[in-house]
Amino acid sequence: MSAMFHPRQWALALLLSTAAVTLPAKAVEIHGVQVAPTLQAGSQTLVLNGAGTRYFLVFKVYVAALYLPHRTTQAQQALDMPGARELRLVMLRDVSGKELGDKLTEGIQNNVSLADFGRLAPALARLGGLFAQKRQLKTGETVILQDTPGHGMRIVIDGLPAGSPYPEPGFFNALLKIWLGPSPADQRLKKALLGDASVQD
Repeated sequence: MSAMFHPRQWALALLLSTAAVTLPAKAVEIHGVQVAPTLQAGSQTLVLNGAGTRYFLVFKVYVAALYLPHRTTQAQQALDMPGARELRLVMLRDVSGKELGDKLTEGIQNNVSLADFGRLAPALARLGGLFAQKRQLKTGETVILQDTPGHGMRIVIDGLPAGSPYPEPGFFNALLKIWLGPSPADQRLKKALLGDASVQD
């Protein structure tokens, strides 16, 4: 009997485990970038699922932060989750807009089927043109990919909407697979976006 939990101990253990799941996300700072614990998407509050750094060779390119209706450590759950979702990229160095657009297209091609890539070709062409027109994304600028049910995905660059929304079904998920798909741009960043704080820097 001495090895068994007292009923009060069981209740306390249950309370603590529940609290661990429901505690609000904390604000974090990554390479000088302040990442908020929550944000508003219309009337919906999204929570920070994870944040991390995209590297190219030894160079820091951007800090990425993923916001979802509720947190998950599973990529497929993040892709299937209903409700609004948002991915934010804060540039850590100056990057050619065309280069970033090309990398996004390449990342989608690496993570979706040939049929899906063909279906999304018009939206991808429009996306590439948008970033080509931007010419350069400067250090500190923010690129936001917002997915709102019933309204499609829209892109906001440094606080300003970049064109009209993308209504194509699945386009946001195709973009999200660049970071969360089976062949992500950066395995370490994928883990960070799925909540592994040990690899966020």
